[in-house]
Amino acid sequence: MRVCREFFAAGEWNGKIFVVVGCNVNNLAGIMNWAEVIDPKEGVINSVSCAVELKHKWMHASAMMGSKFYAMADRGGVVYDVVNGEWSNVHKRLDLGWRGRAAVVNNVLYCYDYLGKIKGYDNQRYVWMELRGSEKSLPKFLCSATMANVGKKLCEIDIMRAEIEVRTDDDGGLHGAVLRLDVILVLPKLVAISHCLGVTF
Repeated sequence: MRVCREFFAAGEWNGKIFVVVGCNVNNLAGIMNWAEVIDPKEGVINSVSCAVELKHKWMHASAMMGSKFYAMADRGGVVYDVVNGEWSNVHKRLDLGWRGRAAVVNNVLYCYDYLGKIKGYDNQRYVWMELRGSEKSLPKFLCSATMANVGKKLCEIDIMRAEIEVRTDDDGGLHGAVLRLDVILVLPKLVAISHCLGVTF
């Protein structure tokens, strides 16, 4: 990347990595490179143009759904259509319901809220639904937990890892079954996880 970043949002589509925010916009480099697209195969980095008012947002989560890259602020998240090259605001229901890290499995966006519940967002019907069936099998994860799509399974990760098979029921609801639950990290006392990053291979 052309500028240093923190608390940025990133997503992959068609072999290219899209990165937005997390840089200082009080200088020319930050203004020009607020959003970038990286082509690892060609070794090329290009700036992505966007409106000036977007450049003062700090994002806490991001996800790629189809060809649309979603980046969420506390309020007023944005979506970038990578095919048409257009920015817009996210749907109000998505904006109000998205909390914490997220992952997309089978075209449903899942996130983990601070009450310890997993919920999914149907981007066709614009509705949030609680993931049923897995709540009794899962411990309370930390609010810093991250999520990832690993082999079309929903994985929730902090000091523990939960692998959940998710599906849409006949009634349109979401159902999850915990396939695996294990400890991956033991922290000493007075130590907390401030940030998690999910990586898939």
